[in-house]
Amino acid sequence: MSRWNIVEHSRALPQWVREKGYGFLYWLAFLLVLEPDNAVRAIRSGHELALDHEVLRITAAAFLGAAVTPLVLGLTRRFPILGPGQLGPGRWRRAQVHVAGIVALAFGLIVASCFLAAWVFESKWLPSLAEVHGEMVSNGLLLVYALSALSAIAHAVHFFQPATNSPTLIAEPKVLTRVPVKTRGRLSFLNIADVDWIETEGNYLALHVGSAVHMIRETSTKFEAQLDPSRFVRIHRRVIVAIDRIQDLQPIANGDALVRLLDGRELRASRRFRGVIKERWLSRQTTQPVEGPPPVAPYEAHARNPAE
Repeated sequence: MSRWNIVEHSRALPQWVREKGYGFLYWLAFLLVLEPDNAVRAIRSGHELALDHEVLRITAAAFLGAAVTPLVLGLTRRFPILGPGQLGPGRWRRAQVHVAGIVALAFGLIVASCFLAAWVFESKWLPSLAEVHGEMVSNGLLLVYALSALSAIAHAVHFFQPATNSPTLIAEPKVLTRVPVKTRGRLSFLNIADVDWIETEGNYLALHVGSAVHMIRETSTKFEAQLDPSRFVRIHRRVIVAIDRIQDLQPIANGDALVRLLDGRELRASRRFRGVIKERWLSRQTTQPVEGPPPVAPYEAHARNPAE
């Protein structure tokens, strides 16, 4: 079987099988690189390493590493640090999540290896605290390094993969640029770039463009999926706002926030969306200039807040 046939067959396997298979190979290579040093230290201390014992230990350790590999890859996908659109203050928070996750996984691997060593090689149910502490001191930093290297490799593969794939194999998401609306009985098209904010009203969506409001029959979730995520952000289960129309954010009670638009209108943002709003708004401010209309005088009378 040629190399390309092997690659095609591997791609046909379920994702979790491929991830654990790659993880097993990574940890096996990592352990084999360390094995000569282990043998030298054992000889210097007067201990002889049994071949069957070492094969079993390395194989079990590689399987343990393969078991946590999908977790490391999941962290990479859920909290990416490299790649387009990953700049801004949220990048450091994602890095902190990676550090905490790697340390926790290293601790879990050491505890699991101590239990396996006690069961297989020492014929006892529980390892002693001294044994666990000794493994922490001896191999804790090494495991953190190995997990960090695996995370770096996953980031590199995730970052460069779009450039290596054929453009014909990449399905570009369809971004909605305009939508048909009725104005005084006449059908016309509204440019999505002109929309300031969107409000859910029953089975309809109200598209606010300046002082005008256009009603369309559509669900909020389906319509949001067609919007450009770099231009629109949900601030409430009933409200979506154009990011470049946001003038400032102000924290208020109960963890919510007040979103002030360029035209002076104030909308309430739920606390569950507050972090995403701030991150994407600041990211847009640092990557491109504001494209919205210039600020105008606030409304003389406060309009009804749709999010309350």
